[in-house]
Amino acid sequence: MKYKGELNGRVLARLAAAAFAGALCSAVLAAPRTFPAVNDTMYLKECGTCHMVFPPQLLPARSWRGVMDSLDAHFGDSAQLDAPTERAISDYLAKNAADGANNAESIAIMASIDGGATPDRISKVPYIEGLHAAVLDPRWNGTPRPKTLAECPVRHYRAGLGDFFERRFKVSDEAFRK
Repeated sequence: MKYKGELNGRVLARLAAAAFAGALCSAVLAAPRTFPAVNDTMYLKECGTCHMVFPPQLLPARSWRGVMDSLDAHFGDSAQLDAPTERAISDYLAKNAADGANNAESIAIMASIDGGATPDRISKVPYIEGLHAAVLDPRWNGTPRPKTLAECPVRHYRAGLGDFFERRFKVSDEAFRK
């Protein structure tokens, strides 16, 4: 009897694990693929003046805190803000970060980051790096050609709307016309 009980316990544990995995897959498949539109006016004004305002759901909160804590050396430039503005933007980014988001891309982003790793930029998120591995390869001749992975709108024409879906990007046929 003990053997039969152990077997039933193992079978039940496997069934429960399979049910959980199925529910997780269903949740990811049902989740939206796009990011919500950025609607924080302070973030739009202060950050959007110099570069695209990236959806907060592209990084975990700890990464956004790191980015905001180093504005004196923000990717080669000083982007220092007064303390209340910096705190407000940092809070907005952390509150809406990938680790609290429910869209498919944010779930994939978080699943790709090892444990407590803290990517210091969006292009260092393993999921994003993997999707874009060929883009900066010199053998890739796509046009228009971004100089860095931070130039999302060069290829993703709906990036400003939070839509980076891989099937919605622009490719010129210029090379074929020669």
